[in-house]
Amino acid sequence: MTLNILQLPPELIAHVLKFLSSSDLATVALVSKQCRDLVSLESLWQHRCGQDYSFDEVEGWDLTYKQFYTKVLHKFGNCIGKWQPEVGHYGGLIDIKFDRGCIKGRECLPPVDPHVDQPLRIRPLFSMSMALDRSTLEVFCLKGFNGPHKGQLLWREDGSLLVFQCSENNNHQHPEGKQKEFEEWLTEETGRPPSEFFVHGQELLLMKFLVTTQLGCSYPMMRITEQPVKPGAPIQPGLFKGNYGGHGNEIIQLSYSDTEKKAEGRKITGDPNVPANKMSLQIDLDHPMILTMDQQRTVELMEEIDIPELPPDVNLQQLPPQPFHVPDDCYERFRHPPTVCRARFHGKGQIAGHGFTNPSMSSGHFIIFDDHNFGFLWLELKSFSMYSRVLEFPCL
Repeated sequence: MTLNILQLPPELIAHVLKFLSSSDLATVALVSKQCRDLVSLESLWQHRCGQDYSFDEVEGWDLTYKQFYTKVLHKFGNCIGKWQPEVGHYGGLIDIKFDRGCIKGRECLPPVDPHVDQPLRIRPLFSMSMALDRSTLEVFCLKGFNGPHKGQLLWREDGSLLVFQCSENNNHQHPEGKQKEFEEWLTEETGRPPSEFFVHGQELLLMKFLVTTQLGCSYPMMRITEQPVKPGAPIQPGLFKGNYGGHGNEIIQLSYSDTEKKAEGRKITGDPNVPANKMSLQIDLDHPMILTMDQQRTVELMEEIDIPELPPDVNLQQLPPQPFHVPDDCYERFRHPPTVCRARFHGKGQIAGHGFTNPSMSSGHFIIFDDHNFGFLWLELKSFSMYSRVLEFPCL
């Protein structure tokens, strides 16, 4: 005797339906009223929300799980994550996440130089919430000087490109004029009053202000793909804040090659010399080394001595801590770095002229201090940069 699946107990049918995609469920719902009722079960759509978009809480949305899936997740769920906006040389980091009853986009700025160990500066960019008629989501721009106002979100179907646009750019004009806007921006960017700007001669900041504000509030964004945890890696991949001299603090993404013998740091935020999305650091993990304190006194000494390299198959997790010292003839961009490190490798850092002219890779040392901090010693530039993990976004 042939058994009709609809004759099975409802809880068993619901279990079977959990293995179907949302599009398959929509097809099943067309079969009959009984099928439509089964496909409308809240537990089924709660499961789909979690499986397809890692979301399982609709509190604050005033929607059923089915409504939330079809009206919110199906249309905007792929926007959730981290994005890199195209803002001249400077790039940036934008985080889009679910919040209670809305979707929020936030600009994530590096901390004020030189404090790479401080949290990111978070600034609201846009929000999306249900319209009064509950039919669709409305987008509001949160930047500017006159409160929330209309915006729009556009994206490619494959989810690789997202564009946020403010629909009312006049709201981004400072009520007291461009000079006042610059002074406020400068204070936030440097942590110093505007009166000190010309004393320090930071023309680079003036250039950054002009480039990042003349675009208004239109952000084409490319998705940032995160690398999962790498068991056994000397330091886990992720986003890090680092010192870049006169350009201030910037954000890079540390990732590993498939063989895990090479690592690279690629810029998420950049500058006129080495722009966003360009390589900043290359690390050779095949050649760890240990230096004594005396061998680190000056850059010249480090370049003259034959630094012994450890065997490439050495277990980095079992290496004893080694001393670390910023060479006396080296510019220290971060005050009071650690005096002990757990691993040191050969590396190269990218340098270039203004406008990314004549780029080249300069030799250096990649120094790991702990799970969340590393440094790069630029031998040719005679400077030391400190990098600290962005803890707001832990690695996967």
